[in-house]
Parts: sequence; C-alpha cells; structure tokens
Amino acid sequence: MKWQSRLFFVVSAGLVAAACQGTEAVPLTPSTAGPFTVEGYYGKGAPSVYVLVVDDANTPEAAALRARAAQALRASLLAYVERRGESCVGTRDPAEWRPGDDRVVIVRASAPTQLSLVTPIDRPALAWTTITSKEEEIDAVVAAATEAMEQRLAMPGETYRPLRAASRALDLLKGLQAPETESETAFVASLAKGTIQALVVASTRDDEDVVPPADLVPNEVSLSSTYRTIVVTPSNAGQCQIGEAESTRLEAWGELVGARDYGWPCDDDSTWNLMLHPGFVDCGHLCVERPIQVDTSGAAACKVHVEQPDLERCDPDKGWRDPGGKEILVEWNGQTLRRCEVVQHEGAALESCRTSPDCPGCASGFCVTDVSFEEATCEEGKHHWPLRFTGGARALPYGRLELTCDTAED
Repeated sequence: MKWQSRLFFVVSAGLVAAACQGTEAVPLTPSTAGPFTVEGYYGKGAPSVYVLVVDDANTPEAAALRARAAQALRASLLAYVERRGESCVGTRDPAEWRPGDDRVVIVRASAPTQLSLVTPIDRPALAWTTITSKEEEIDAVVAAATEAMEQRLAMPGETYRPLRAASRALDLLKGLQAPETESETAFVASLAKGTIQALVVASTRDDEDVVPPADLVPNEVSLSSTYRTIVVTPSNAGQCQIGEAESTRLEAWGELVGARDYGWPCDDDSTWNLMLHPGFVDCGHLCVERPIQVDTSGAAACKVHVEQPDLERCDPDKGWRDPGGKEILVEWNGQTLRRCEVVQHEGAALESCRTSPDCPGCASGFCVTDVSFEEATCEEGKHHWPLRFTGGARALPYGRLELTCDTAED
C-alpha cells in the first residue's frame, strides 16, 4: 500500500521547507508497512537585492531619513538570521548550513546616471553572501550602506529624480536597461538565477522630474520579480501611515506600482523595523500516519530527492548525486530543474548524525536522528519523521523536496 501527502508552504518573499525536525527516539526494530511519499515546494529564500533610493539632500532632515532607511535594512537582515534558524526553513542545528545571498544597491537620485549606483562591485561589504547567517555578519553590510548613502550628496543645480532612478535600477537588474559602467555590468552578471528585489524609495521632498509618473513605471518583468515596494513620501498627515491621498508625484507613482505608502516624518521604531521584514513563518511540523523504518545500524529506509535550478550538476558538496548515476531534468511550474538524490550518512558519520548535536565528522547528507533542537508534538495516532539534514543538503534557493520512506508498523 502507498500513502501520499503533498505539503506546500509559502510565506512572504521567502519559501520554506516541507520536512521538519522531530523529537522521538528512532526505533531500531526492522519492520515493513509500505512506502510513504511527501513532496513539497522548498526554499530558504531566493537571492535578493535591496534597492535603496533614499533622499540625497544635504539637509539634517534627509540625513535622519537615511538613518531610518539603514534601520529598516538592519531589521530585515536580522529577521533573516532568525528565520533561517526556524524549524521549517532550517533548524537551529549547528551542523546545517544557513545559506543566504542578499545584496544592497544604493541609488543616488540626483547624481548623473554613471554615478548613480553603488553596488557590491564598488563596495564588497554591500553583499551578504553566507552559509552561516550569523547576526554579527550584518554590521558590515549596514555600515557600508550607511556610508554609501552619505558619501555623495546632491550637488547645487542637480535635478532630484528618484522615480526615474528607481525605474532604471530595477530594469537594469533584469537586463532591460544597458549598464553605464563596468561595475554595473559586472554586478548584473554576478546575480544568481531567480534573484528578486525589494525597493525602497524614501524622500523628504517630491520628485522634480517633468515626465508623468506613469511614464516612469518599471517594466512589468521587473515589477513581477520585486516582492516588496516601499514609498516614503513627504506628508502633512503627522503619522507614519498615510490615510487620505496626497498630491505628491511619489505617491502617484507608488499607486501605479502597487507600493506600500508611508508618510515622512515618521518616528515610530516599529514601523521602520517591520517595513522590510520578510514575514513570519508558521508551518507546523511534519506528522504522518506511521514511523520511518530503520535497520539495526540506524540507516533509514528512505530516499530523498531535490529538484533544483542548477542544471549543470548535482553538487557533491551539498551531498547530492545523480539518481542512479544519470542526469535527470524535470519540468515543474514552468521551470526546468535538475533532480538530485541526497546521500544518507553511513558508518561513523551516521552514528554522529543520529546521536551528536554537533555532528562531528558529518559532511552534507541526511539521517534519521535521536537528536532534537526543538519541541514538537503530533496528535494521537501520528508520528514525527525525525529527519536531520546536515551541511548543505537542504541549501536550495528554491525547488522541490521529495521524501519517500518505508514505514514501520504503528
């Protein structure tokens, strides 16, 4: 007999895993009840670029707004530190990678086009590319963004055009605008497949362009991969949330692109801390009808496959290999993905994975484990699948995860 269950979890811009850690000790008495397959959309958050178009006026008010934009960036990155340690995105398992690829682009709205973008090519610290996602890694990113926003302020006589600059930046990232500099060319070439954008246009004054806002809307392709658009516009409302519509060009443009609008001045810390927050995960734990079958050595009767966007190989550093030694490409949701098998730990690594929280000697792979990093309960008659993924075995930007395990008698 075969039981099937399909699990799909979607939260904000990041997409989360279908397999969760369990708490039960694993039985070591072999028995057979039949295979059970679980499939799910999997991801730890797509690679992202924060595009910050923040008022470059040389005024105390604009400087205060730039500091608030840096605060929003920091809060968002800190949220990813927490999120990548949550149960259904990753675990707090010290043996598992917590990868991320988040970059920041500073856009100077008054500068000539060839001077308008500051990218991680110009300032490497603007890129947070990590497999550990530690809180202390964020300081350098935020410091670089803060410095870049203050480095080249608007010069006398320059026209302030944040809408034009924002539209160009988004279209440039999608290859729909020609780069103006070698660093722009290099940055666009460096972006991973599936990169998404978050855009902040924040200003103490209105856009000074003469072109109608409707003519400054980015290409639909650019908008479709921009998961968050924020517009902070000068307002007389006296509060952070804008109620009645105002007459700024910024707000008119924000309505055209589906932005979340905020008013300036805004001194509420929670507003800024949540402005770019990626959302909260609520996925629960994987509970199924029967426990996983394991043999007396602790090896699970499981096959784990990922379908992922790297078409060139199944990365052995992530514990992946071609199923049966053959390249397999699949179509899913309009995309071509490569199917890879995740290796199960063996020998000393299996014992370490099963029994040690630190998992010494473990490379990338999986096991069924006695180790738990969180509390989890299932309703009566249901069982956890206490699967543990170490190293980069689940280090997918996006894709699918399939678990097929023989189940033991209840």
